[in-house]
Amino acid sequence: MKIGILTPSIYMYQQRYKDRIFAPGELVRNLVKGLLDRGHNVTWFSASGEETKAKLVLGNKDLLEKDLQMRSFQDINEGIKRKVSLYGTKMYYEMDLVARAYELAQKGDVELLHIFHSFGYLAHFLSELTQVPTVFTMHDPLPTDNMLESWLLDRFPGPRYISISRSQQGSQGNHFIGNVYNGINEAEFAFSPTGGQEFICVGRLVSQKGFDQAIAAVKIARTSLIIASWITDDVQNSDYYRQKIVSHVDGATIKVKSLMQEGERVQLYQQAKALLFPIAWEEPFGMVMTEAMACGTPVIAYNRGSVPEIVKDGITGFIIDPDGEDRPGKGSWVIKKQGIEGLVEAIKRIGEIDRAACRRHVEEYFTVEKMVSGYEGVYKRVVNKLQ
Repeated sequence: MKIGILTPSIYMYQQRYKDRIFAPGELVRNLVKGLLDRGHNVTWFSASGEETKAKLVLGNKDLLEKDLQMRSFQDINEGIKRKVSLYGTKMYYEMDLVARAYELAQKGDVELLHIFHSFGYLAHFLSELTQVPTVFTMHDPLPTDNMLESWLLDRFPGPRYISISRSQQGSQGNHFIGNVYNGINEAEFAFSPTGGQEFICVGRLVSQKGFDQAIAAVKIARTSLIIASWITDDVQNSDYYRQKIVSHVDGATIKVKSLMQEGERVQLYQQAKALLFPIAWEEPFGMVMTEAMACGTPVIAYNRGSVPEIVKDGITGFIIDPDGEDRPGKGSWVIKKQGIEGLVEAIKRIGEIDRAACRRHVEEYFTVEKMVSGYEGVYKRVVNKLQ
């Protein structure tokens, strides 16, 4: 198959945007390699000059390297102008690269386009105009009715999205053509049979991640916590960090580290007693859960979003109902207490979890090989429908 893979985000250009993250980046690197290994012809449209055997098509470098600003208007200040200019740069870059992809597809160089930008924006319109088969991996939760993306879903009905968890589809299954779980290269996350004594939280320091819940539970359980995150100026100036986190950081019981390079991150997982994941939103897929379990580290997580699809309750960790809300699976977990009380009990019982079982669970369901097979199956269904 001739497959076009798009990561049309300026944040793939790490030479300039090292403090930014485009989460699907590593997933796509693994997917491209896996598809090439299976004999597919892959064209990769990206902002990053990758070392790859795929045909690499880059976007316009002026939009990556020049600090282009929007025209000044009297009703905005310099701070707003900078943010709007960044947003405009992102949109123009994406539109330019997506247009290049459809141009090549119309020439016959690509027979299917797979876009790793949750909603794809311009690509929907070009797909409609050109009739080039296009699928989108959705990385964000479904939009609510007051969001622009909700209009986009209504404007382009039909199965064109690929979910990364069943829970992500919600009541909108008619928009999805398949479900493919994110996969990790398990060789990069070596198994540790012992672990350590400290609990960890890994991810963005925002309220949705529930790090304040983890801090409260750890304090009650009289143990310690390491928070690994990107400590940017925006984070340090945020209300969440200033009001809920920083006053608890003492360098002993509660520690904060910058999110490390991959090798250091793996070591953090390996030396942890468990990963705490008390999320406050419907997380579509938490990669940190699979990374931790691959290293043998169990997961203690709230019953929200994809958690019940990733964590095997009582086997690879514990799932806790965050509150009394009627969610799928409510009350069926090993631990019956809710919220912080449930987290505390799980922390005290974490020794019941077999670290080897965590590793086996990832090897069975969440590897790159599984992910590549899943996407390959979707591509074949899409192309076969057109023949």
